[in-house]
Amino acid sequence: MKKIISLAVVALLIVSALALAACGSDDTDLSDSKYVGTWEATDVTLEDEAEALGDEWILTLNGDGTGQFKSDEETSDITWSLTDEGFKTKGDVKLTFVDDGDNIKAKIMGVGLVFEKK
Repeated sequence: MKKIISLAVVALLIVSALALAACGSDDTDLSDSKYVGTWEATDVTLEDEAEALGDEWILTLNGDGTGQFKSDEETSDITWSLTDEGFKTKGDVKLTFVDDGDNIKAKIMGVGLVFEKK
């Protein structure tokens, strides 16, 4: 039961964080970035235990620095920019994604998410 509640809280935090991201982008051309495309969350780590995701979380990044985050419940517009280790969303709440080879990872309040490119 504790894990189900934790997953629900994580889903709410991700949607909230990305929904609060500013709508607008730099005039930076990111079309050559390896991050442009659609990414799907494949698993979550809670207290060092890997769990399968119950909901579908899709992150789409466009070459103009815009994108969308979609869950089973909501779709949010986002903006993003490159960092030394991956990329981050912009706005009042920042969410940083770290490159892990073929995957990108995000950590929210101690909960780790792994996204794979579709």
